[in-house]
Amino acid sequence: MKYIKAARLWLVLAAVCLLLTGSRGLLAQAVYGSLYGTVTDSSGAVVKGATVTVTDTAKGTTQTTQTNDSGAWSIGHLIPDSYDVKVEASTFTAKETKGVAVHADAAQLIDVQLGVEGATESVTVSANEVPALKTDRADVAQILDERAVQNLPNLNRNFTQFTLLTPGVQHSSFNINGPENPQGTTSVTTNGSSYGVQGWLLDGTDNREPVLGIIVINPTLDSIGEMKVTSSNYDAEFGGAVGGIVSAQTKSGGNQFHGDAFFYRHSGEQLARNPFTQSTPDPVTGKYIPGQVFGQFGGSLSGPIIKDRTFFFMDYQGTRQRLGASQLLSVPTQQVINTCINQNSGVTCDLSQYLGSQPVYYHPSGTGVAGQQYASNAIPRSVLSPQAINLLKLLPAPNTNGTSIVNNFAASGNGSSNADQADVRLDHQLNGKIHTFGRYDYALFRLFGNAAFGPGGGPGFGMNGTTGNGQVQNQSAALGADWAVSPSLLTDLRFGFLSYHVALSKLTAGQTPAANAGIPNLNTAPDSSGLPNFSMTDTISNFGNQGCNCPLLESEQVFQLANNWTKILGNHTIKFGGDIRYALNLRNASDNDRAGVLNFASASTAAGPLDPVPSSGNALASLLFGQVARFQRFDVYSQNASNRQKRGAFYGQDSWRVTNKLQVNYGVRWDIIYPETVNSPGNGGFADINAGGIRIAGASGIGTNGGQKMDYMNLAGRFGFAYQVHPNTVIRGGIGQVYDSVGFFGTLFGSVLTHNLPVLNNEDQGSTSATGDYFATLTTLPAKPEAPTIPSNGIIPFSNNTSPQFRGSRIQLPKVDQWNLSLQQQFTNTFTAEIAYVGNHSERIYPGETYGFDFNSPLLPTSPSQLGNNAARRPYYNKFSGFYQGAPTICCSNGLTSAAPTANANYHALQTKLDKRFSNGLQFNANYTWSKAINYANDAVFANYPQLSRGRNDTNRTHVFVMSGVYALPFGRDRMFANHVNRMMDYAIGGWTLSGTTTWESGRPFTPTYAECGADQDLDTNFGGPGMSSDCRPDRAGGGFTTQVGSLDPVTHSRQYFAPVAALASNGATSGAFARPAFGAIGNIGRNSFVGPRDYYADAALIKDIPITERVKAQFQFQAFNMFNHAALDIPTASNARCIDCSAGGIITSLEGNSSMRQLQFAGRITF
Repeated sequence: MKYIKAARLWLVLAAVCLLLTGSRGLLAQAVYGSLYGTVTDSSGAVVKGATVTVTDTAKGTTQTTQTNDSGAWSIGHLIPDSYDVKVEASTFTAKETKGVAVHADAAQLIDVQLGVEGATESVTVSANEVPALKTDRADVAQILDERAVQNLPNLNRNFTQFTLLTPGVQHSSFNINGPENPQGTTSVTTNGSSYGVQGWLLDGTDNREPVLGIIVINPTLDSIGEMKVTSSNYDAEFGGAVGGIVSAQTKSGGNQFHGDAFFYRHSGEQLARNPFTQSTPDPVTGKYIPGQVFGQFGGSLSGPIIKDRTFFFMDYQGTRQRLGASQLLSVPTQQVINTCINQNSGVTCDLSQYLGSQPVYYHPSGTGVAGQQYASNAIPRSVLSPQAINLLKLLPAPNTNGTSIVNNFAASGNGSSNADQADVRLDHQLNGKIHTFGRYDYALFRLFGNAAFGPGGGPGFGMNGTTGNGQVQNQSAALGADWAVSPSLLTDLRFGFLSYHVALSKLTAGQTPAANAGIPNLNTAPDSSGLPNFSMTDTISNFGNQGCNCPLLESEQVFQLANNWTKILGNHTIKFGGDIRYALNLRNASDNDRAGVLNFASASTAAGPLDPVPSSGNALASLLFGQVARFQRFDVYSQNASNRQKRGAFYGQDSWRVTNKLQVNYGVRWDIIYPETVNSPGNGGFADINAGGIRIAGASGIGTNGGQKMDYMNLAGRFGFAYQVHPNTVIRGGIGQVYDSVGFFGTLFGSVLTHNLPVLNNEDQGSTSATGDYFATLTTLPAKPEAPTIPSNGIIPFSNNTSPQFRGSRIQLPKVDQWNLSLQQQFTNTFTAEIAYVGNHSERIYPGETYGFDFNSPLLPTSPSQLGNNAARRPYYNKFSGFYQGAPTICCSNGLTSAAPTANANYHALQTKLDKRFSNGLQFNANYTWSKAINYANDAVFANYPQLSRGRNDTNRTHVFVMSGVYALPFGRDRMFANHVNRMMDYAIGGWTLSGTTTWESGRPFTPTYAECGADQDLDTNFGGPGMSSDCRPDRAGGGFTTQVGSLDPVTHSRQYFAPVAALASNGATSGAFARPAFGAIGNIGRNSFVGPRDYYADAALIKDIPITERVKAQFQFQAFNMFNHAALDIPTASNARCIDCSAGGIITSLEGNSSMRQLQFAGRITF
């Protein structure tokens, strides 16, 4: 660590010193690209004073410069497009290079050797003669051009999916809830980064939602000119994102009118069945796959307003999607329905199907005495909760798998996701020195999802399995101008605006189902109407309000102003500038349902210390008794509390063309991020552990930022070089630091101040009994606390049963040190190979893949008597006491959530790449990544035992191979083969294009668990629940343990990945490769030490172009996604599936979350 800090300091100092000395390669920019090079004569001597003219082939606009005393020239501020470059000098042969592609944030080298002195003719060469080596910078990046964007297969035509074609980019295991992300941001991690820290830029302006980290405007593919993914070592101009930067450039018009109209469609009729969830036909429709249709239509138009000066581009895209899904869920068996719910026979409720010979126990809460034992699981109906019976009557009866207690309900249903998106762009060339542009994007999404259990709620059939109604409206605008003040001084100015607005509501909004069932204190106001959330630790599926963060109202805006200056001094191009942003956020959320989250646990009816017969209990029995083990609720007291934040960044950098072979780039960036503030006094609170309470923003002399402090020391140095060892070989290397200026969900902005009292109270109450029974019954749930009053000192003391949001008192930006070294070899002017080592070290990042960790997590128990009541082992147990609103307060026996970025991580990778630039109808990219990413989990041991939390990143796949390409088949007129056929034959054999992407990747890691851990420790006993523990893990005993994917079981519709071992009956007992840890210990098997099944995907497209006139053509596309219908298996995620000594251990019951079975798509397009 000390070496990294020392290197960081020297890098910043060296960059500053070099810049101050005033050091001709040209730096590219976020919006523009550049061309540069050296002009020589046939002897190799430099030619000074040569005239270089660059012409935009689409617009006809030109820029001119002259070579300096070193023969060097450069022209910047070029919009991404195709250009002709002409070099002229007195007495020399003029030379012109046609069709040179210019990319944003890239500089293309064009060295020109002029012919014999005295010659008068000119020489024209193709752009394919331009070398493909990257010699201008050392960033690790990949560019996808318009041809690839338009022709590669892309289900749902989602721009962000293309990021996965880049080395080092993998799917993240964390996804933002569908209705909050209808634009479809692909969840990725770059070079081992956390989720949500990627930067998104559109035409050089911010396109990253400031709380959730998603893209706001997911641009239509018709509007994209190119995209670039920069994963490491970006120039000092770029920052504010530690997980890579994805930039997109929109198209602009030209001197000719162009346009298109298109329609894409796929449906459930062309979708192969999911072997896990679609093995049983719907009992009503008889179909295996619910009806679903995706249709996307639209078009674009571009052209001149004033020829050679003013141009426009506009497009519209509409999407109409009927969603359909199938799920296998668990509901009470018919025996339970008959004997417990409907009470059609007998006098007892029979739960014998669930626990067999184990008894059910009823414990009076908090007594610490033996419970009432019900042998044979026969429970008198008189002791059952009428409220629970009313709730269970909302659930359907089982319809599959006979008398099975799990996966006995096959559910299918529908939702919808409709969208309308449009954008317009204007470009104007005021004169030869000034260019301006403006762009506006608008997107509107309308969403709906039904619930699997109908009136009983449950998982949904909307986007990503959600329920409810929603509307999302996103907007983005950009204005820009660039001015060539003189041949050696250039500047550009950009203004950006971003807006993200979400409104979500429950299916049962306005209704009072909890009150109707006889449960008090839940449906008490309009914002707490609808079904509560009922969660079960086992037995039956969660029901009630599931998959809907409702009600939710979120409105966010970001304003941005950026200015850059470029000064050319000899062979130095010095650039400096600033980027100022102002963010606003209003988020009235329901992360914990405002009607309540009621958890029913098997522990409530399990055997206690004084009970005679062992029993693991049953959550359904706990529900029938009405025993709520844990109760959570969001109590919202203000609907208009919002955040503000000022952000700034300033930089200086130099690109120094040391020699014709060596390019050096260095710079320094200063990020200044102010603590967030609230919109008015009393509209937020900052939880201060040192003060023992919540400081009310704007009250009693406390600032509207809650008293947070600034950090002005976020200086980041950057250095890179590119050395052309040989005309066909270049070595590049770089090192630099990057700070994140946005964070994720409260680490820096958005959900701390306004998610604390006096705005919001996050109730979290559970049992404090040593018997581990329950917190309350369905008739004794607490009422919503009264609205808080503000004490005279402005500090509300902490109290139990609430969970405030914490963050460090001094704002700290997440930081990553990046380094890379690469070798690129050019075989032809269009074909290169590259091998690179890429590494990074992250500091002050949030642990794990999701937000927040509990820093009041209990210590491990030292004796069995401590199990079940861990409050006294929490570091802040009863540490704070006070008096508030007429009653004494004490804290803290519950968890305390911190959003502070306090973890670190590292990443090392070998990244190789073969890149074929388009020529002779073919372009492709193939890359392979070997990587190892280490981080910390946000689990129960991170705060007190961080070394136990350290392990492989949840998303890290060791091996990943990706290949993509487009190939225009060489048949027909003007092609290599059959180029003299008649017109009709050319219609048949000509105009065909093949494209495709292929991904092969090794498995995702996971952590094994063991069934008996609840008897050894109580920090995390979740050996089989949906969350999948990382701390309930055994010891390694030596010997091997085999994992291998078995065949599909036709009865359970699952696949076996590993065979369970015998039970670990006592501490120290061994079974196979495992041993049971000592009491009060976490097993020594490392976190994420197992690896799941490898995955393979292959998508392909067959495209046929049919000319109608000289300028008009029709195009038909046939696309196949997962064309070989390979089942990409998830890691074991079913109940008990990761448990090495459970009967259900090793079971896989689902596909990888971002995959599906084979889907066919058809499209038609008219272009001119």
